[in-house]
Amino acid sequence: MMEINKEKVRKHFRRSMGSYDENARVQRAVVGRLCPMAVAAVERMPRKILEVGCGTGLLTVLLRQAFPGSELHVNDLVEDLCRGTAVANGIPEGCCIPGDIERAELPGGYDLIVSASTFQWFTDPEATFRELAENLNDGGCMIFSSFGKHNLREIRQTTGGGLAYRTKEELRDLLSPCFTVERMEEEFHVLEFDNPLSVLQHLKRTGVNVSSDRSVWTKGRVNAFIDEYNTRFTVEGKVILTYHPLYFVCRRKQLKIES
Repeated sequence: MMEINKEKVRKHFRRSMGSYDENARVQRAVVGRLCPMAVAAVERMPRKILEVGCGTGLLTVLLRQAFPGSELHVNDLVEDLCRGTAVANGIPEGCCIPGDIERAELPGGYDLIVSASTFQWFTDPEATFRELAENLNDGGCMIFSSFGKHNLREIRQTTGGGLAYRTKEELRDLLSPCFTVERMEEEFHVLEFDNPLSVLQHLKRTGVNVSSDRSVWTKGRVNAFIDEYNTRFTVEGKVILTYHPLYFVCRRKQLKIES
């Protein structure tokens, strides 16, 4: 398992609530691609849908438009985000499930589970995938995006820290006990910024912790980061930052019931 401090993740995303939508360029593009995948994957209008990691509701809005007759349940690690998104989209309080999805008690009976840019935070993905599968009806689908091995690679190469992202093959193997992976895709988004400080500000405004260590970013450390980032990642007068979204369309396998 990867060591992920969920409380720290919660605090970072809670602090970015007001700035996320304006700065989440890649995440917005991801949900724009993910929702049509969900529409194409389902064979009929889902009765119940679960969105894992709804955040500020970028995907929630699209799901409400695509599946107007479905009962949509929303979850997020940050309670304020979960409840705010539910209220903004007319989702009843009983369909709001705040908290860590890896520990949540779900009502089950879902025909579709959808999630954008969230599953990379799982500490035990294999167990969580099984739990999600058990909450899907027979033939139910799980469509999600995560981030791959090359995500934010410039940050990791400069700081030596950050989240240890998985490859699409690693995720496929973790899914395989409970799901048939029907579609698996990846893409790269390379963003340009005026300078390394703008990169740091962008990450902070989207709730991303720059480094996984707990040391203080002193003025000297910031200056060293700026110098190295400029040296290694300047392209035609701009500095770059890479995002590496992965997309999966999965169908629940017939699960063996343990006695």
